[in-house]
This record gives sequence, C-alpha cells and structure tokens, in this order.
Amino acid sequence: MGILTNAIITMHLLTGTPSAVHAELTPDTQMWRQQAAWLDGELDKQREINQRLRDEIERLNATAWQPFEITAYTADCAEGCTGVTATGIDVTQRSHYEGKRVIAADPSVLPMWSTVELRFADGRVEQAIAIDKGGAIKGRKLDYLIGSHSAAVRFGRQKVDVKIIERGAK
Repeated sequence: MGILTNAIITMHLLTGTPSAVHAELTPDTQMWRQQAAWLDGELDKQREINQRLRDEIERLNATAWQPFEITAYTADCAEGCTGVTATGIDVTQRSHYEGKRVIAADPSVLPMWSTVELRFADGRVEQAIAIDKGGAIKGRKLDYLIGSHSAAVRFGRQKVDVKIIERGAK
C-alpha cells in the first residue's frame, strides 16, 4: 500500500466508525484475496513447469554419452576378493548378470543397479550393469569384470563412452 492509502486508513481509524472503515476496506480485501489466490495458482503452475524441466534435464543427461576410464578386474584375485559383488551377487563363475556385463562403479556417479551401454574406442557397444564398487573406483572410472588375470592385464586401461539406459537406486 502507498503512503497516502496508509494515511487515509489511519485517519479513518482515528476519526471514523469501525463499520465505515470496514465497509471501505472490504472491497480492497476481497480484491487482494483474489489476487493472492491467482498468484498462488500461477506459482503452482510455475513449480510444475520447473519440475518438468528438471525431469527433462535429468532424462537428457542420462541419455547422453559421457567419457569414463575403464580397467578390468577379476573375481579371483590373490588378496581382498571374495567373488561376491557389493550387491551380494556371486560372480565367481560368471562375468555377466542377466545378460549384461558386470561393472564396478562409484555409486555417487553411477548408482548401483544402473544399466549402461559401454562404447569402446573400436566402436563395439556392450550393455553392462553396475552391481559392484571398488576402493579405487572414484569419479568417472569403471572396473570391468573379466574372466582371468591375464585377460584383465591385456584389457589394460581404456577410454570408454557411457550412456545410462536405466538409472539404479541411490
């Protein structure tokens, strides 16, 4: 409200009867309530739009190819390996789970149970599932479960592009 309006209201309060002041303020009050209700509706619409935009950004980020570094590991190393992934899956006799290659990932970057596509430098694309994590796997690094130590050594350290197909639970 403006200074003049405040002055008029103050004058009415000091000199007028309560019913006269109420009668004069009532139309403004109704208008303000209508405006407040309209603004609440507009704010709700804006919140919905913002949420849809956040969801779309997350979807687009999830479908974009992202660069990672990948190494290989085995389930039967000399020390510290149990053959059971961080999610409790026994991988002593296999390198795949439900048809997808097992990978270890940093859960803060790629949550457990995420399904991804790996695109290697030679153009080969393979689906993988993040059901393990490792002490040295931090940030945009992955570990690729492979059958033998010699195969892991041959695999070496590679650059790979990763596309998230389905984000797992955090």
